[in-house]
Amino acid sequence: MATQVLPSVNDYELSWSDIAVTVTPTGGALIEMGDISGIKWARKVEVGEQRGASGGRVMKRTRGKVSYEAALTITRSSLHERFLPALVALAPRRGNQALVAAVSFEVLIQHTPLGSTKIYTTKIKGCRYLEDSDDMKEGSDPDQVEVTLNPIEIVNIINGVEALLI
Repeated sequence: MATQVLPSVNDYELSWSDIAVTVTPTGGALIEMGDISGIKWARKVEVGEQRGASGGRVMKRTRGKVSYEAALTITRSSLHERFLPALVALAPRRGNQALVAAVSFEVLIQHTPLGSTKIYTTKIKGCRYLEDSDDMKEGSDPDQVEVTLNPIEIVNIINGVEALLI
């Protein structure tokens, strides 16, 4: 008979209340992002295939190429009082304009379950601020802005080692 593993009913699973997000612009100070209401990221490997004279069957694959996406949903006050000012301070200038999309930064996402010393870490590296959008509506919720990021690499950190797709 197969060994059955019973789940522990005393453990906590990670949730939004266990998250800490920080942003570190290249050459700038760490920014704590306590006012975000969402963060999403995705990474994907697209592989090439060799079929040849095989009746259409795949014979070999390439290692592929990877692509990354990320976005933050942040309150308007945090965007204008913390995040954008940090980028403006480091951005190249064109007259009276600060080119914030030229500033590179890293986003560090950490989760620690309640009552644990474990830290689950994801690092979004080489980000640039490329797009933002508002979706304002009447109601009691705070104004939020979705900021589209352009990352170079997204890694999970496992026992001090960066785990990435390729």
